Amino acid sequence: MPRIHLFTETLAEAGEFLLPEAASHHLLRVLRARRGQELTLFSGDGREQGAKVASAEGQRALLEVQEAYLRDTASPLHITLAAPVLRGERWDWLLQKAAELGVQKLQPLHSRFCQVPLSEARNEKRLRRWREILVAAAEQSQATRIVQLAEPLPLAEYLPQAHSELRLVFDAAAREGLRSLSPLAAASVELLTGPEGGLAAEELEAAQAAGFQLLRCGPRILRAETAPIAALAILQAQWGDIG
Repeated sequence: MPRIHLFTETLAEAGEFLLPEAASHHLLRVLRARRGQELTLFSGDGREQGAKVASAEGQRALLEVQEAYLRDTASPLHITLAAPVLRGERWDWLLQKAAELGVQKLQPLHSRFCQVPLSEARNEKRLRRWREILVAAAEQSQATRIVQLAEPLPLAEYLPQAHSELRLVFDAAAREGLRSLSPLAAASVELLTGPEGGLAAEELEAAQAAGFQLLRCGPRILRAETAPIAALAILQAQWGDIG
């Protein structure tokens, strides 16, 4: 069985560690770990520690843990992805892939053509599910950082808060693409993408007024969940930690 990479909110000193109930349930009931199973715990702050299942105490797993150590998987390029919320599984897929590609902050948005109402995006049950997807993506990709999930905002409220060194917004009508940025003289990037149907003309104008540079992804129109992933892969390959 592959070595399990498991999130827990706290790491313990070397020795015996009774895993919290939620993490124990995931380890014992979902992953079906048994006595002797080796795993790695991480707390989302760049640290992790080796562990082994010693026994199950009721509903909780008793682990033998080693000293924690630093293995920070954060990209040197700090990327914030700001994207209007999509319907159904496409949004879940976008969250997962953005986490795998090293996004450090995700800002859900509501724009003119967005099909998900802001009140629905702010539903606590929905936000909890999104956080769970981001944690699961970190576990699957062996990351030691959890993507920061911001409160969903209207686009007009978000734009004045965008303060990354480089701010990019994608539109098919733009003349230049990501290659025009080389070399990249920035350590942080704000990436704004649109919903199905794109951002409205007035929204693109507002983004440019807020310091966003208008770029295109390529000669073909990409779906709302594809465009940010393609852009993230290019940014990380060119100036981050992929490749």
